[in-house]
Amino acid sequence: MAQAGHSSNKLHFQLDRISFFTDGVFAIAITLLVIEFKVPVVEHPTDATLWARLSHMGLLLLGFLISFCIVGYYWSVHHRIFGYVEKYTSRLIWLNLMFLFSVVLLPFTSGLLGEYASETELHLPYGIYVANICFTAIMNAILWFYVSNPKHDILTHKISRERILLGFYYTLVVPILFLISFIVSI
Repeated sequence: MAQAGHSSNKLHFQLDRISFFTDGVFAIAITLLVIEFKVPVVEHPTDATLWARLSHMGLLLLGFLISFCIVGYYWSVHHRIFGYVEKYTSRLIWLNLMFLFSVVLLPFTSGLLGEYASETELHLPYGIYVANICFTAIMNAILWFYVSNPKHDILTHKISRERILLGFYYTLVVPILFLISFIVSI
């Protein structure tokens, strides 16, 4: 239910709290991605031995870069979605929390994928990672459809049907690419 009892300033403050909390969760999730990196310890290091150790981290680095881009992408999408929000409801808060739940899983699933990336016969780590990305996309789509629905009366202005569908199609791009890559990999 919309928080109509709040003054305009209080309502704006509450929306800011939701946005700041969301930004904080994204910031933590994107930071946690790098925790999988451990500085390699090399006895009697030389440039060559250190480079050899670092080169073994290539797949982990690739997974980090991809996950960093995905988290950044969904943060920017969320930012655009909330640009349309003028009021909030308890349902919006809970949908946002479910979306954030899917985002905070990404460091774990990315780490799982990075840990077993060189095990080419294992498909489960990549499957879990792809499922997480699909879950994030689904929650993003649900959040978008909720926000863009005029019957919820939370919009700054009406959004055209074409814009709503375009937003939904953008949501599908990332998970479809990952689903295709997963199918090809098995």
